[in-house]
Amino acid sequence: MTKHFIIGVDEVGRGPLLGDVVVCALIFDKAILSIKEDSLSTDLHTADSVGISHNHPLSALTDSKKLSEKKREALFSLIEQTASAHQVVKISASLIDQLNILQATLLGMKQAVAGVMAQMLAQYPTATFSVMVDGNKLPVLFDLPNYQHITHEQAIVKGDGKHACISGASVIAKVTRDRDMVALSKLYPDYGIEQHKGYPTAAHIQAIEHYGILPMHRKSFAPIKQRILDKKGEHTVNIR
Repeated sequence: MTKHFIIGVDEVGRGPLLGDVVVCALIFDKAILSIKEDSLSTDLHTADSVGISHNHPLSALTDSKKLSEKKREALFSLIEQTASAHQVVKISASLIDQLNILQATLLGMKQAVAGVMAQMLAQYPTATFSVMVDGNKLPVLFDLPNYQHITHEQAIVKGDGKHACISGASVIAKVTRDRDMVALSKLYPDYGIEQHKGYPTAAHIQAIEHYGILPMHRKSFAPIKQRILDKKGEHTVNIR
């Protein structure tokens, strides 16, 4: 019997001025999906200190932005343990500047789908897939080598709060990017990256004005682009 898998796809990091867009494509086994659908709310009587049920740990899955950092970190490990496969793709600031943020994100989604399909086809060569993407745009997939295995493609607005595979991908992408930002903050402590995660907060803009533009800033994004146009120059801060 041919196996059929649902691939959930989500991204994190379209809005920041700094760093990668991170995309994850993820597959849960049907048994895991049924537990999620049957347990849409956490069982408070069996929940741990961050509100995750021991009976149905993935019942807490939702849009990663609605979860606390502690809950995301706890779910990250659970998702990695229970997912049949997942693929993370990072699209750099320089590639974002070359392509634009939308096309860079769609490229990341395409690469993530290709990666997770390859993992599953290595085990199940005749498997078929449904691709469910958070948002209102689908990546172009028809030129993938294994496109004939895709039977359904769908973009779902707010899908990260509706479907477990997309929710799981959202959490993996969010935690991965946040960890990268924490690591970057240690290299450039004056920029407060651990707090703003690259988003255009007042503190981040002030740091750019004071310390300059970093190599991983997105030069095509308005605040950075304007600074360059103003001929204030680009300044690469020494790694400390």
